[in-house]
Amino acid sequence: MQISASFSRPVARGDLKNLIRISFPLMLFLFCEALTTFCERIFLSHHSAHGVHSSLNATYLAYIFQNPCMAISAMAQVFVGLYQGSGELRRMGPCVWQLIWFSLLSIFITLPLSFWGASLYFKNTLIQQSGMEYFMILSWGNFLYPLNIALTSFYLGRGKTLFVTFLMIMTYALDLLLSWLLIFGIQGIIPALGIRGAALAKCLSLGLFCIFFFVAFLAKKNRMVYGTGCWQFSPKLLWSYIKPGLVRAFGYLSARIWWVATSYVIIRKGALYLDVQTIGGTIITFFVFLTNGIYRSILTIAPNLLGAKNYSEIWKLLRSFVIYILIIGGLLTIPLLMFPQSLMYFFDPSSRESFETTFRTINHWIWLYLIAVALQMSLCGLLVAVRDLKIQLYCSSFNFLLTFVPVYLAIELAGWQPDKLWLIMAVDNIILGLIFFYRFRQRKWEEIQALTTA
Repeated sequence: MQISASFSRPVARGDLKNLIRISFPLMLFLFCEALTTFCERIFLSHHSAHGVHSSLNATYLAYIFQNPCMAISAMAQVFVGLYQGSGELRRMGPCVWQLIWFSLLSIFITLPLSFWGASLYFKNTLIQQSGMEYFMILSWGNFLYPLNIALTSFYLGRGKTLFVTFLMIMTYALDLLLSWLLIFGIQGIIPALGIRGAALAKCLSLGLFCIFFFVAFLAKKNRMVYGTGCWQFSPKLLWSYIKPGLVRAFGYLSARIWWVATSYVIIRKGALYLDVQTIGGTIITFFVFLTNGIYRSILTIAPNLLGAKNYSEIWKLLRSFVIYILIIGGLLTIPLLMFPQSLMYFFDPSSRESFETTFRTINHWIWLYLIAVALQMSLCGLLVAVRDLKIQLYCSSFNFLLTFVPVYLAIELAGWQPDKLWLIMAVDNIILGLIFFYRFRQRKWEEIQALTTA
């Protein structure tokens, strides 16, 4: 069947303008996600004393089960980009379908492990009851996160970011509305569910989003052009798509396990340490849309460049995202360094003053951390695009040396002040970024061509 040029045109440029064009819509809907989470924690601060601490730490624990599965599902975006660049459009549908099956089947692994992990993590802490309530509801919806990634990858891998952005904004608006209604309730109509309502709102809104995207994925035009009607489960085909993502999944799993272990050290110390971890984590969650937007843009652009064998543009892409991150770093000085009190304004008045005081001790480390994460994730995106995942396996195998050990030695044993937590995490990402950059420079383009055509 003859495919029109409008369907097969790749996103094959690595200049700054193209990076901004692709990343801006992604950042927009990721900002809406971050804003929704930020508002949820503001709501919870008005509902209970430990609401913010509980939701943050429950989310950290949930990442152990969500992020590895999401890392595997994200390979759909890489393969869709490669098929777009090479013109093999009808291979996209079967690829996405296999990762849909993977997402649905993942619940049989993540759910039992979630019950076990929660009982260990929250036991004998200040947030035991509220943290367990939030986390256990999230655990039932863990499969929705990789499913969301698989479905959106069908569009993002082809550079169709505006469609995804519009629907994601609608989803986050629904999440925000449901959070307010379910946390505080409406007298005589909806009972106030508190922290359980916040978790339930996340699952409901994401579930509706996945249903809508699934229906769009099966549209007649997509079935004809991209083969989205080829739904049959194939273990062999599934393995070929998840295999490249397993290293990343292990990396995420290792990183999240050691971060949860690090958080466990912090939350057991309580008081100011818990505030530093919670406030820093909340602000990072709010601004991480910038780093994730660049990362997912690279997963769109780089595979297209490789599929089109336009290797010279890869180095231009690297220069572009370095400049982009420096510009973003300059803009972040305004809310983080110049007006840090503005970020604490909407929290409950009973905790706002202590939150502001605590944030002023860590705001500069948070700024450094965000820049370091952006560079590290962007370089990681290039390695993912060429399916060079061994170095990430090596780094993740020794992740505890960069994360848990320094925090344990410095804060638990040496008695460092709690604000140094975020300095340690910034240095961690700087080291990883340097390792990824060195690895990318060592690759020969003949090897990369062999990897991307395998």
